[in-house]
Amino acid sequence: MSRLTAAGSLSNVDDAVQSLADLKAVHLLDYPGDEEGFDLGSPTDESEEIGRDLNRYRSASSQLDLIDPKIPMESEPIRDQLGGDLPSRIEMMLGHLDRIDLIDSELSSSGEESDSLEVLQPLDLDLDVLSGYGSLTVFVGTVKDAARAEAAASGGLVVIEGVKPAVIALFCENASSSAVQSELAEAGFAAISAPDGEGPIEARLEELAARREELLAERSTLQGELDGWAEANGAALLGGIELLERDMALALGPIRVAVSGHAFVIDGWIETSRSEEVSAVLSETCRVVNIEPYKVVPGGGGHGHHGPELKLPPIKFADRDASKPMELITDLMGRPRYGKVDPTLFMFFTYPLFFGLILGDIVYGAATMGFGYFLYRRIGHTETGLLASKFIVYIGFSAVVFGYIYGEFAGYEILPHRVDGDWVDSHAPAWASWLAALYPKGGMIHWQWSGPFGLVLAYPFHRVVPTSAGGNLEDLILLTIYMGAVHVLLGLLIGFRDIWLHGDSHGNAGPIVAIFDRGSWITILFGGFLASYGFLGLKNTPGDELLTMMQNYGAILVAVGILMLIYASYRYHGMPILIAVMMGPIEGVGIMPTVISYVRLFAVGVAGVKIAETGNDMLYGNSPDPAHHVEGAGMLNAVDGLGVAGVEGLLLFVAVAPVLAAIAIKLFSKRLPAGTSQFGLLHGMTASGILGMVLAGVEPHTMAMVLSPLLIVPALLQGLGYIGMINTTIYGQVRLAELAAWFTGLALVGGVYMVVTLAFAWLGVQVFAWILGLFSPNIHTARLHLVEWMKQFYEAVGEEFEPFGFTARVVEVE
Repeated sequence: MSRLTAAGSLSNVDDAVQSLADLKAVHLLDYPGDEEGFDLGSPTDESEEIGRDLNRYRSASSQLDLIDPKIPMESEPIRDQLGGDLPSRIEMMLGHLDRIDLIDSELSSSGEESDSLEVLQPLDLDLDVLSGYGSLTVFVGTVKDAARAEAAASGGLVVIEGVKPAVIALFCENASSSAVQSELAEAGFAAISAPDGEGPIEARLEELAARREELLAERSTLQGELDGWAEANGAALLGGIELLERDMALALGPIRVAVSGHAFVIDGWIETSRSEEVSAVLSETCRVVNIEPYKVVPGGGGHGHHGPELKLPPIKFADRDASKPMELITDLMGRPRYGKVDPTLFMFFTYPLFFGLILGDIVYGAATMGFGYFLYRRIGHTETGLLASKFIVYIGFSAVVFGYIYGEFAGYEILPHRVDGDWVDSHAPAWASWLAALYPKGGMIHWQWSGPFGLVLAYPFHRVVPTSAGGNLEDLILLTIYMGAVHVLLGLLIGFRDIWLHGDSHGNAGPIVAIFDRGSWITILFGGFLASYGFLGLKNTPGDELLTMMQNYGAILVAVGILMLIYASYRYHGMPILIAVMMGPIEGVGIMPTVISYVRLFAVGVAGVKIAETGNDMLYGNSPDPAHHVEGAGMLNAVDGLGVAGVEGLLLFVAVAPVLAAIAIKLFSKRLPAGTSQFGLLHGMTASGILGMVLAGVEPHTMAMVLSPLLIVPALLQGLGYIGMINTTIYGQVRLAELAAWFTGLALVGGVYMVVTLAFAWLGVQVFAWILGLFSPNIHTARLHLVEWMKQFYEAVGEEFEPFGFTARVVEVE
């Protein structure tokens, strides 16, 4: 980065601001107003009008459902519309919105009035009777204890109708109103505000209903016009807002620079590679253009124009292509300190590695990639949306790769296992186990490489099978610990480099500081690894000379590292020596849980596999196999039961066809005629249940019992609605009836009812396992990077490089 200072005549300040916007190369430093003889600049004369239009247009867009165009529009046609009839069209649309707000307000108030009148209707009194007295007080509302309320009306008049709660209208003299009110309170009185008006309540209700229909019709018409307006003018409105935002930025640009009576001064940062370009352009509007490369002073803030209070230059990520999506993760912590290592490139390799190591399933990885593509189609036209979709595709691809290495597909292990020297086929269904053909020898292999320190790599790597059964479960635990040690060591080495070259947060720099500040941790990590390996190894092979040496020398290194850490805390971090001596051993031991926390790469992944495996075993299940003493379970067992009843093959497909048709209609409803969408999932399930019973030869009386809720439930709901206890639509009654019939069939018949229910339940578990596999590995992988790794070296104190200028969102930059 280079520091830019440019000055020119005050009359050219607007042109200079325009040049800065055209360049989009200068990170402006707002003038703080602390220099004698200089003040903040003033916005242009047009800023007030621009701001007024911008606020009005933003208000309009906030009330419409507008979608940004995926391809930026040309700016000239939008400018022409801004200067033409677009403002009048927007005013017309705002008028519609204001009218809709008034309608909604009137509907709300009339709805409240209708609710009150419906409660009061049993009184059979005219509205003008309930209010408007000078010498009488009227209490209108509901009471829980009607007898007590009636007793409170001694000397007055009371009308009570209904029970629990009863509706009451009590008239009393003003002098006794306080006593009556107290008695009514004891009776559980709840006041209702009697609406103003004349005549019968029923007539007023009819009037309100007619007015409501009139308002709803008007609102529907206005909303239809607004929808048409948004479709025809939405893009122009969004484009106009963006152009006005740019105009406003230019109009307010002068307030970011320092001005005197005759001159202005621009202060900012630029990329050094663009120095000549910036100098050439600004020379047209500025008399002085000074560009000075920033020089990093180890342990300090660098040199510059404003002495020791100078902030470090802003941070611009390096130009990247493939690894750019990982900038989203870096930005979660904030930009790094200027001159220090940007971890983005490292995370391009380690983040997908850790995620794939956890999720590791071909189906779930492919679903994650599909989700990334879905996001790309929806929001890929925005920069953040494009990066997010690519990021999800990356981690999904890693999950597919590790799923292949693990031999896992939708929670199933699809590869054969070697038991007592013989290969035993997987228990996965054929639609999953066919992928074994993609492995050498149909998956009947288990190549292993045994490295130093007990490290084992295998292909395939059976992570959920213990080593005693020919798997690699314990090998994965050890592998994740080693990965943690290497990952933390990488962070410490980066921190070592940064402190050596650029210093720490206290201003200390150089090789000696790096050796004590980060070398102490490296020594503790290395010594702790040797001591731990030697200690654990001696339990299995007591007296081994190499292991004994590793344990002893490792312990010595840990002690040396702790002494170095104590000195670093005292010398470079300002910690009192006694506190440093006490904290040194405690902090030194703290690196052990940091490394061990990487075991989550194993634990979280295996837990996810077991969730999916449990769903597969209990819900998808298996067919009974008496020859091998295997009992049936889940959906396959239910299918086998239907087969015994003669419903198999084509007949089974016919039975479940209505459910499949309902799902297809739901998925492709936008491409089908409007009427077909009325055939919902519950309709399909009901039809499948009936077909299944007919094909399986279920007794007529059993069928009648299963289908009886289709008559009983609507009748019951209508009866409850008649007495005012519940209010449901005909469609709602049918849905509840179908649902009740389905559960009745599930309990009395099973068959197709059981098959479809278990199929939906199994699919639900698969979706849950995938969603859990998408979020949980991301959370733990992010934690390992942002907490366990970055704390070894990262300082999130950098400011993002934001050059003054414009980026095309919906309109091309002019």
